[in-house]
Amino acid sequence: MKSKGKKGKTHPLQDIIQEVRKVFIDMGFDEVENQIFIPEGDVYKQYGSEAPVILDRCYYLAGLPRPDIGLGKKQIAAIENIHPGFDFDEFKKILRGYREGSVEGDDLAEEMVNRLGIGMDEALRIIDLIPEFRSITPIPSRITLRSHMTAAWFPTLQAMQDTHELPLRLFSIGLRFRREQRVDSTHLRVHYGASCVVMDDRFDIDDGKKLSGKILGDLGFRNIRFERKKATSNYYEKDTEFEIYSNDLEIADCGMYSRVSLSNYDIGHPVFNLGFGLERILMIRSRKEDIREILYPQFYKPLELSDEEIARQVKINIKPKTEEGKELVKLLVREAKRYSDERSPCRFRVYSGKLLGRKVDIDLVEREKNTKLLGPAALNEVYVYDGNIYGVPSDVGKLAKELTRVKERGIKVDFSYIDAVMNLFVANVENLIMGGDKAMGETSAAVVSYAPDGKIRGYMQIKMAKTPADLNIKIGSIVRRFITSKNKKIYIRGPVFTALEVI
Repeated sequence: MKSKGKKGKTHPLQDIIQEVRKVFIDMGFDEVENQIFIPEGDVYKQYGSEAPVILDRCYYLAGLPRPDIGLGKKQIAAIENIHPGFDFDEFKKILRGYREGSVEGDDLAEEMVNRLGIGMDEALRIIDLIPEFRSITPIPSRITLRSHMTAAWFPTLQAMQDTHELPLRLFSIGLRFRREQRVDSTHLRVHYGASCVVMDDRFDIDDGKKLSGKILGDLGFRNIRFERKKATSNYYEKDTEFEIYSNDLEIADCGMYSRVSLSNYDIGHPVFNLGFGLERILMIRSRKEDIREILYPQFYKPLELSDEEIARQVKINIKPKTEEGKELVKLLVREAKRYSDERSPCRFRVYSGKLLGRKVDIDLVEREKNTKLLGPAALNEVYVYDGNIYGVPSDVGKLAKELTRVKERGIKVDFSYIDAVMNLFVANVENLIMGGDKAMGETSAAVVSYAPDGKIRGYMQIKMAKTPADLNIKIGSIVRRFITSKNKKIYIRGPVFTALEVI
């Protein structure tokens, strides 16, 4: 079901993947999906004598063997105890199928349930009795996970050179896996690489540098310069590998593939390659020093909220359920503002009519002498400024210098104290009419009393508010956590002293 009024967010990594794809496609490159599993032998073909040290950074695939399982007397007795009348002959057939590969490991328990007529809990208990399952040790293969996109380009080019006309212009974006000795702000064991190749008999390194400059320029990089690497990777032709910089920040690497490496795949045409890490580009663009904050913000990004984001999480807690009640809130707010400065003791009949089909009269009251209908803070507005939440008087003349700045520069929440208070009052009036016997929203400062005496049906008052809850204001838990972590403050309090009677 679609969420009302809310559109989901994309991840910045996926955004840049789409951006890079568009650049390559617009320049006439065809997209291919390169292999992730690379045989160890391919690394030797590409790197030659350097291969052993290159393989040190590769992950090798390993798999669990299928053990030959025998049942001893103890296991048989334990299984019979779990399920009397257990069909051991059929179970042995299942185990044989598992060993031979006709029964997959993740289907074993289901096979036991279906073929042996036992429950899933029994199947799992029986599996747990078999020691061979607990002592299986992975056996490594000679297959590696792709540590650089070049490892996959050679087989792709070999397969396509005789089935496609030259020039071949290809690109691929995908994961690279490297067995880093540590994971930190700049080192990850899994990251994304974008890479392109051009196979063309008339294409040389100068053409490649021009092409690289155009591609990186379309991605927004300026002041691009090329610096020849002193130590060339074995899969590049000598003196043709270049590191690429933008404003003195390294962003990419390019070069012509080695003729020796190409000949190991029977590739008889020159090939240019450009490659760059997408995380590196994200770091440069966002000016972040820790790539993990960008890729895995749920784990590494410090909680940061803008004033706008905080303001969206400051809400009225309890509201009326009916449209009649919502309209009554507007009326009560309007009338409270109208009579706010009237001297007390005072009483104003602000509503006389029906609510939920019942006759009801509502008075705004102040019983104390020598004060006003509303307390000094009742009309305060709510603002967010510099991570703090403030209750600010609407009268500019009453503002201290600090609060003037809050009002001028802060984000105004779309309700005031009196709005929140009247929502609470009307919600309780609805509850009272519908026969509810438990008041809503009561705190030490918010008094809600149903049928307090024989003359009135309800009395509701907000006194000296000390917390947002006293005012029927709810602040999201994430915002509270942010405010606490940043040593910010919530200044939602004050002498509200607003009351009404339901008659």
